Amino acid sequence: MPPIYLLSTSNNVTAQTTWGHLAESWNRTTQYDDLLASAKTVSSLPKSSKRIVVVIHCGPKTGSTTLRVACSFNLEETCGIDRKLGGTNHAPLGYMDEDKLYPLMRKCTNTSHFCAKGISMPYDVDAFEDVQFVHMFPFRKYDEWAASALKQAYDRKGERGCERAKALLENDCAPSPMEIDFRKYGKAVLAKFKEGVVKRMEDKKEEHVFLLYHHRELHDVLGRLSVAYGVPTLPGSNGHGKEVRPQGTCGGEVLRMFHACFSGRLMELT
Repeated sequence: MPPIYLLSTSNNVTAQTTWGHLAESWNRTTQYDDLLASAKTVSSLPKSSKRIVVVIHCGPKTGSTTLRVACSFNLEETCGIDRKLGGTNHAPLGYMDEDKLYPLMRKCTNTSHFCAKGISMPYDVDAFEDVQFVHMFPFRKYDEWAASALKQAYDRKGERGCERAKALLENDCAPSPMEIDFRKYGKAVLAKFKEGVVKRMEDKKEEHVFLLYHHRELHDVLGRLSVAYGVPTLPGSNGHGKEVRPQGTCGGEVLRMFHACFSGRLMELT
């Protein structure tokens, strides 16, 4: 497994750690600075003479609304891809469909940024011999993320949304199709995505960099990547998709049920 890099613009620190250490250290109350403090400081991210492709792995409550809009407009500006082709919710083309995403990467060589959600990189996808991928995964403290994701159920449907979330949890801890879904948390997304990519790196000799960033520093981190790799910035990455949210949330019982169902899995990710 290649190293996991961390980049904090507020601390002006670039560091690297192992997946094993990250998996053991990243619990419900871990802060980004905790991971940074236990990682090894390095001078820079890995460099390459190849084309740089930044893949931003989006997840709920970590800026995904902002990123969907930014990536849709960016694809239209740099590659002529009509932003309406991505479907609803301002999603860019290939956002949740690797069958469209990887051909798009080969076609749109003027584009440096691609946003994706819940995708994998299947082994049978032809090797990207001329690309260095930089995969960005968002960090948000787990308990804070869970509370915000559950609140989204209330924001959408009020008490009905809360009742729906509770009913799923009561049904043998069925996963939610909405934001409050453990599988969509950054650590779970990274754990799943890395599995196929590591084998591609070994067998196909592809170049992949894994970067864990604090979700609040998205725009600044993209700026650092622009300087480090000589790629454009992503216009619109400093937006605020849901800056104003309604008052209120689901009752504490629903959140406790979610933790009882899923939160033990956080430390079981390998």
